Amino acid sequence: MKKHTKLMISALAIVGGVLVAARSFGQGPPADEAMKLATKLTEEGAATFSKADAKAMAAYYTEDAIVFMQSKNDDGHSVKEYDGRAEIERLYADFFKEPRTIQAKNTVEYARLLAPDLLVIAGTFEPNQLAAKSMKVPFYQVRIKQGEKWLIHSLRIFVLPEKD
Repeated sequence: MKKHTKLMISALAIVGGVLVAARSFGQGPPADEAMKLATKLTEEGAATFSKADAKAMAAYYTEDAIVFMQSKNDDGHSVKEYDGRAEIERLYADFFKEPRTIQAKNTVEYARLLAPDLLVIAGTFEPNQLAAKSMKVPFYQVRIKQGEKWLIHSLRIFVLPEKD
């Protein structure tokens, strides 16, 4: 992905955050409508993730979607970027390589319709509640309505070190 496109996506995310703050004080769709929609969408996503189907997971994304996986460790921060539906499908395929039973869960902490076809969701994702030590991964996503589908246009995942 070209640098100016990345900068534009970052700028849109910042503008989106400002719009969210501004809209919370003005007119706009009720927050509970956005929460219900976000909960429905993310529960469907967690159920699909639990089936370990990379192709089905990739179908939740726009063709030009981007996923940022940000992690932090003792050496600092790193960000891995996955551009486009095909690359995102490979990301999921790599994750699902190791056979295991998965039970994923998403918890929506914030959701807002910025426009009738633009939804912002923030929350936590538990990739596998069945694991001996289940981890909660914060996420922030922007969804765009295309036809009847709410597709993920951008997703930022924060893989943080476990707290002692």
